[in-house]
Amino acid sequence: MTVLLTLASDQVAGRTPHTNRISAWLTRTALEEIIGDLLRARGIEPGRASGNARLSFLEVAYRDSPEVATQAQYAWARLSEACHHHAYQLSPTHQEVIHLLGIVQKLHERITSKSTHQQ
Repeated sequence: MTVLLTLASDQVAGRTPHTNRISAWLTRTALEEIIGDLLRARGIEPGRASGNARLSFLEVAYRDSPEVATQAQYAWARLSEACHHHAYQLSPTHQEVIHLLGIVQKLHERITSKSTHQQ
């Protein structure tokens, strides 16, 4: 597990006033790294591509496992909403952050699995 995911888990476990938002930021940053690692595992160097472009690359790279791109896109969208909070919006709930953290942790686990390295 990346250091960022460990920090996110520690934050969400703390349950202090801004814990959910801090954990969401850490989780989204970890997701960005994980998406890059998933792409490199399939022989695609993302370089300086934007987050949306990387998600599109992921769809192509993992067309044999479409759940990878679907989970990454869902987590990216929800974490982005949680991170870019507006005054009229509620903060992400504790359970929502835990759920998103779990999705990102599962994506991270795919990096070391043998199915990632299949071309």
